[in-house]
Amino acid sequence: MRTHLDCVGCLVRQALDIARQNIPEDLQRTFIRDVLKSLGELDFDSPPPIMAMEMYGMLRETLGIHDPYAEVKYDCNSKALALYPRLKEILASSADPFDAGVRMAVAGNIIDFAAGDHRRIPVEETLERALAVPFAIDHTDRLRQRVTDARSILYLADNAGEIVFDRVLIEELGPERVTCAVRDIPVINDATMQDAIQTGLDKVCTVISSGSPAPGTPLGLCTEEFRQLFYGADVVISKGQGNLETLCAPGRDVFFLFMVKCPIISGEVGAEMNSFIVMESC
Repeated sequence: MRTHLDCVGCLVRQALDIARQNIPEDLQRTFIRDVLKSLGELDFDSPPPIMAMEMYGMLRETLGIHDPYAEVKYDCNSKALALYPRLKEILASSADPFDAGVRMAVAGNIIDFAAGDHRRIPVEETLERALAVPFAIDHTDRLRQRVTDARSILYLADNAGEIVFDRVLIEELGPERVTCAVRDIPVINDATMQDAIQTGLDKVCTVISSGSPAPGTPLGLCTEEFRQLFYGADVVISKGQGNLETLCAPGRDVFFLFMVKCPIISGEVGAEMNSFIVMESC
């Protein structure tokens, strides 16, 4: 998915958030100036997560800040784990546990620092709504058919905290046949191996790094091991907008599960803001 003009404003907002929350005041202007210079050379044919990757690269290389949201991500994981028993209770009492698990996983996608203020994320409210309302695009039955006989499922995780909701769905899918891929290094609040370990996901299924340093899954930046799994898995489930924006895989069908949190994505998929999506795409 290419970068739209309106994406530029969002990228600048993200840079300002990073600067104000993580960088000493005397260095904030230097960081923002470097970001603006990079934006001046932005390749609009590339997806927005590539620019976000470059911003976080600047943080690491110039300022030595490796994971600016480490503490907040840890807190998100802890709060989501506190909800885990309730999620399992809802699943156990559901007339359709598979559908409920998918809805929970999509609801967890609200935990997205790139989409807004991470201090005010309405997780429980979003969960209740996702369990109750029709999805704007709903290919859940098609996903159910595909996973029924699948021997291998590749699950592309998105954010910290959200992966607890993913864990519930993975446990319903049959974790022995699931490999879950996380980001290679910290970028925004995307889940890494450290988050998988904190939330116990590594004890549930096989967890690997995709090799991606971007908040998405651009295949050209992923490891050969991951690409082989991606094309070889019977089913691929992709979480979040960043994975949707970066995945271009001719000949590979993917099930995209996410919440629409961006006007550009809203226009691309033809669904309203804040709607829920389970979408098969080839």
